[in-house]
Amino acid sequence: MFCPNCGKEIDERSNYCPYCGFKISFTQNLTVEDVVRNVMIRRIDGIKNRDPGLIASVVFKEKYTKFDDWPPFELQESEALESEAKALKVLSEYEYETRSWKTLVFGDFAVTTFVIKYRGRMRGLNFAIQSRVSAFLTKINGEWKLIHEHWSRFPTQIPAGQQAGMTKNSNQEGPIVI
Repeated sequence: MFCPNCGKEIDERSNYCPYCGFKISFTQNLTVEDVVRNVMIRRIDGIKNRDPGLIASVVFKEKYTKFDDWPPFELQESEALESEAKALKVLSEYEYETRSWKTLVFGDFAVTTFVIKYRGRMRGLNFAIQSRVSAFLTKINGEWKLIHEHWSRFPTQIPAGQQAGMTKNSNQEGPIVI
């Protein structure tokens, strides 16, 4: 049998490709969209399993960039994977679920978007976050690799009595337009 992601020959009993880490599904014929989605699932499983090697295996390291939904919120480039590896050391109890997947393929390029809810503990503090994710991938030597991802948290709910675009100044009565 051959891996549907990297094309290398693998054992027919394999659940994952030993070369690229692709999860093998025996119940369906995989589309390119399925393969791209699987790359992102492997990336998130790398977070869940606190495995920076798995994350790095799906990334085109020389060109990878990222906007994260955790600080720093600026564009991260070569430092992104190293920063994430450090964060994985203080992460525990990570769980996630995804929904609303949409993947578009343009030859050797793909864009995939989805919503993720994830929760866990970081440095002993609980967190629960919902974010939108957009990811850009390219096919290199027959394998799909992540080249950019943008994670954006859903806005927190505005407290009752406050309107969007307005804030209350502690020295004055009523809202001030920003």
